[in-house]
Amino acid sequence: MNSCGLSEDRAISASKELHFETSSRPDSVLTFLENNGFTKPYISKIITNRPRVLLSDPYKTFKPKVEFFNSIGLSGLDLTKILSKNINILLRSLENHIIPTYAFLKSILHTDQNVISTLNRSTWVLLEDPGKRIVPNIGVLRDQGVPESNISLLLNTQPRALLVTADRFKKIVEEIKGMDFDPLQTAFVSAVHTLTSMSKSSWEAKLNVFRKWGLSEDQIRTAFRKQPKALTLSEKKIMAIMDFFVNQMGYNPSFLAEHPHLITYSLEKRIIPRCRVLRILVSKGLIKKKFHLTSVLTIGEKSFLERYVIKNEKEVPELLKAFEGQLDI
Repeated sequence: MNSCGLSEDRAISASKELHFETSSRPDSVLTFLENNGFTKPYISKIITNRPRVLLSDPYKTFKPKVEFFNSIGLSGLDLTKILSKNINILLRSLENHIIPTYAFLKSILHTDQNVISTLNRSTWVLLEDPGKRIVPNIGVLRDQGVPESNISLLLNTQPRALLVTADRFKKIVEEIKGMDFDPLQTAFVSAVHTLTSMSKSSWEAKLNVFRKWGLSEDQIRTAFRKQPKALTLSEKKIMAIMDFFVNQMGYNPSFLAEHPHLITYSLEKRIIPRCRVLRILVSKGLIKKKFHLTSVLTIGEKSFLERYVIKNEKEVPELLKAFEGQLDI
């Protein structure tokens, strides 16, 4: 409790795993961690998750690995965050596991920085034996003609997608191929991420949300092909956005099937604020031509403010307040 910052309950739980007569070894571990930038909250997290790390020889077990990570540009707070997520990395063999696994990851990702960004997303890619899941799964993608650049993109941005069992991964890729995804397009690996990120029951539950709005199977499949990320969202968010566009804005549900990228936007931060502004401009007759809502919602915030708020603020001073939610429209 005093040295590691654990609560009494966690300290009691951790102490059941540890047996030592003097505190010299645990103290040396804490000193090493503190000297390498680990603050109390990080140390508390590490000891809570892996109490037995206090029994390690920090200069024999930890130091060589920290030096290796420093040599590839991973140090300071970045290293602290990664190791705090999974201190087991420092318990793996440097020569037999960490270096070979790192070399493999770099062969796909090409740069140290890409490897580091991948580790930030999932430390498990460095803990697992690549030959068990990652290598065979990459092989499946290559067999389908997926470009190396897209394989690298998937590993870099969604590494967990390649950590599912080889059998399940193969079935998912075959399913995606059956949906007429083009292996040459990034949407293919995006779809792989979507289906590997959820169970079959969760997938069906999300499909059912779209079915409730009267969309056909072909419409849902087309929407998925256009924007696989739309199916990674929660059922609650999908339902809320469908409700807003259909019941508040008067659009047909098929509009969302044709423009599924809109589902990925924040309802509170992007969609509703911009629609508030549009409603005022329409009511004032300041938008005379038929506008495309997709374009209005897709442009960056700075461009939106310049084109629709700042440009019309003399005629309608309350536009900015409406955009910021200070007016009830």
